[in-house]
Amino acid sequence: MAQFARPDADTSKGNWSASSGSDLYAMIDESSTNDSDYMSVTDTGGSDEACTIRLSDVTDPSDHTSTSVVLRAYTDSYSGSVNINVNLRDGSSSIKSENFTPGTSFGNHTMNLSTTQAGSISDYTALNIIITATDGFGMGSETRVSQLYFTCPDVGP
Repeated sequence: MAQFARPDADTSKGNWSASSGSDLYAMIDESSTNDSDYMSVTDTGGSDEACTIRLSDVTDPSDHTSTSVVLRAYTDSYSGSVNINVNLRDGSSSIKSENFTPGTSFGNHTMNLSTTQAGSISDYTALNIIITATDGFGMGSETRVSQLYFTCPDVGP
């Protein structure tokens, strides 16, 4: 079995917006994929467009294998100019940061943590993720995120 930490609050929104309502986290907290609601940002100046999402609490599993962050994203840029950075944080400490280029249809990106990285998490109740979208060409590309979660092993007996 596994534990899942899902978005449960917006810490900072930056220029990101929700497809409905005002809460970003509510657009990306589903346990089943749903691309019809999402959070989005349009980068027109080649700047870093960041938001911070708090995750629900999970218990330190002691087994630090099979730990990852999954983010489901899309961009309307056909040039591959958009880059997304996913930064998993334990409070203010960065555990792992990784860049990827989303496609022009929704797809999952999985950021796997090493056992050392997962073992360095000191407080599984203080996890948050900074999502940063950057259009390197400043073409006004829209980036959408429709799901986000952290997963780790279940607590043993």
